[in-house]
Amino acid sequence: MTPPTTAPFPDVSRSDCGIVLVTPLYVGSADAQRAEAERVMAPYREGPLPEGMLSMSVFTCTEAENVLTYAQWTSDEVYREYVRDTGRYEREPDAVEPVRYRLYRGRVLEPGSVPTLLVPPVFDVDGRERQRRAADNLLDGPLGTPFPGLVSSHFHISVDGTRVLNWAQWVDEESHERFMQSERPKECFEALTMPGVRGIGGKRYRLADSVVR
Repeated sequence: MTPPTTAPFPDVSRSDCGIVLVTPLYVGSADAQRAEAERVMAPYREGPLPEGMLSMSVFTCTEAENVLTYAQWTSDEVYREYVRDTGRYEREPDAVEPVRYRLYRGRVLEPGSVPTLLVPPVFDVDGRERQRRAADNLLDGPLGTPFPGLVSSHFHISVDGTRVLNWAQWVDEESHERFMQSERPKECFEALTMPGVRGIGGKRYRLADSVVR
């Protein structure tokens, strides 16, 4: 397992962020996680960040299977220009295209608590109305009431109208386990029971490394 970092989690609510690029990747082992995290972060360890990039964070799954990257940019146009100028996809033809999100709504439930665990469940939805309704039902319902150890939930909606991402930050794994053993997951399922919304699920992640402008 990749050791935890002392770097802070990204500030998902920063006002200068115009687009969030999330890339989930299955790698299959702890060694592969470490190698992928190093590959992702290597270009940003020295010198300034690319123009328009606000942060890059890489998370590793506690099950030693997956890596998740979360990048904040000032706009999608600036990111696309960066990709064109650097020829990234010509140099990396197998690179996974990130899912483009924008922050919709969020709530901090334990101000002052420091998260060490990320649980980012994703929902597959049919269109923008279902995106907003799914997020609203959860944030105004079971995820809008404090639960011990749940630091915050910030709902992101994909630009193409097909997904909702709940960026849920937790104090630790034990807190999330208590949540899963409570009535809250059932309440969340009921809040999402509607046509056009399908849960994909989410794993537990720890922050491996990050850089912030």
